[in-house]
Amino acid sequence: TRAGPWCPPRPVTMLPGRRWRRAGPDASLRALYSYRYRAEDGRQVAMAAGERLLLLRRATPDWWQVRRPGDPPWARPFFVPAAYVAEEDPGNSGTQSPETPT
Repeated sequence: TRAGPWCPPRPVTMLPGRRWRRAGPDASLRALYSYRYRAEDGRQVAMAAGERLLLLRRATPDWWQVRRPGDPPWARPFFVPAAYVAEEDPGNSGTQSPETPT
């Protein structure tokens, strides 16, 4: 016999208060501060002040998911504190937007 399409065992619901917002394809960030932490999976994650990062999504108001511009597509993205990075103006590398966190 042939199995039908797979369905989750129960309805999938979003966590209350969670809203995932995707960034545009050219959203570029600049690290304002150096920051290092150990991720839940045991990886050491670090960013250096002045480092350029690509914004993948604003997971929460406090933590954003990013990737380094030179990373291969299969490299794992990581999270950074939103207050430690600033969005760059599109087409104006190195210039911070008026929404720079303080």
